Amino acid sequence: MGKKLLLVSFDAVGSGELAALQELPNFRKIFSRGRIFPDMRTVFISNTYPVHASIVTGVTPGEHGLISNVMLQPQNPKPWWNYDSRLLKEPPLWDLAAKKGLKTAAVMWPVTAYAKNIRWNVPEIMVREGESQVCANLRTGSKFIQLYSYLRHRSLLRGIEQPERDRYAVANMLDIIKIGHPDLMLMHLTAYDTLCHVHGRGSSETLEALKEMDSFLGVLAEACGKNTTVIAFSDHAQLNVHKAVDPNRILNMLGYLDYHEDGTVSNERAVFKNEDGSAFCFNRDLDPEQIFLVRDAVLADPAVERLLSEKEMRESGFEGKAAFGICAKPGFYFRAANIEKATHGYPTDYPDYKVFFAISEPWPDLETDSILEVTKAAWKVLGIRDNF
Repeated sequence: MGKKLLLVSFDAVGSGELAALQELPNFRKIFSRGRIFPDMRTVFISNTYPVHASIVTGVTPGEHGLISNVMLQPQNPKPWWNYDSRLLKEPPLWDLAAKKGLKTAAVMWPVTAYAKNIRWNVPEIMVREGESQVCANLRTGSKFIQLYSYLRHRSLLRGIEQPERDRYAVANMLDIIKIGHPDLMLMHLTAYDTLCHVHGRGSSETLEALKEMDSFLGVLAEACGKNTTVIAFSDHAQLNVHKAVDPNRILNMLGYLDYHEDGTVSNERAVFKNEDGSAFCFNRDLDPEQIFLVRDAVLADPAVERLLSEKEMRESGFEGKAAFGICAKPGFYFRAANIEKATHGYPTDYPDYKVFFAISEPWPDLETDSILEVTKAAWKVLGIRDNF
């Protein structure tokens, strides 16, 4: 039998949390058997969906085309999420695995909706207002395994609340492992990220979440067996914040859009797409002089650190789409309402904003400090790509 692979994404668990993880039994077991690579650089833009799309394609958001968690919908207070795998411009890991005849399972992995080559697919779907979660998942993923697991484990759920949602997700993957013995397993756990947003990084709630993440890792690794390589990694870290600032208010003061209490805008001649740690200005019909005026006004705001570089614009995928981008100073973030205690989306060079990659077997030194080394490791373990 060939080597199997379990990829477990611990959303928002940055390299700064490694000291706590190494005190936990199941993480410690994996770290002692294999190798851990701390202080890795994530891709920009450093938000969940773009990073996970990069992990399965091996390229940056600017290349695979999935550049934001949500769509640009200035008049929608709850923009639609980019969960459709057909948006990807590069072949994902599950397509490469299928060509080699391997069986793939994915549970709550971002951007897997409608993925034909995932045999057991429980996609992460953020439903639109008035839409049924169950119907949305059945429409975009594997019907049998989702119905089977829902009937068995629905008592674990409390809507999309955490950590119940992760408990349900792990139960789903355990069912799949028992029934199908897949070769490639993609698991996304988000409780730490959710609790970090609500309570802040380093809070007692997030430390408790790490303990539960450790138990999840243990039961998954045990279910997979000795023939499975386990790769655990984080997609981005979070930084504690104290104030939200919306640059669209500046456009409103300049008379370039109408700003509403719910954070939506209308009659926009330009509009900012806020990505928490960064924001991007989309020009509708302003002339270059007016764009310079907007840029200077925004840079004068005490919450703004700097303009994004050409490299950052290109890597993020916003180059050629947005007129320019900005990033927030630590402690600040770009959002209509001040509702979070920690968040992400910042440039990758910010202090204490690195991620990690751990593998359950001895592994050679990495070629770069990029989290995309996870992709290369996956290709090597499964033998699905010779040259990269």
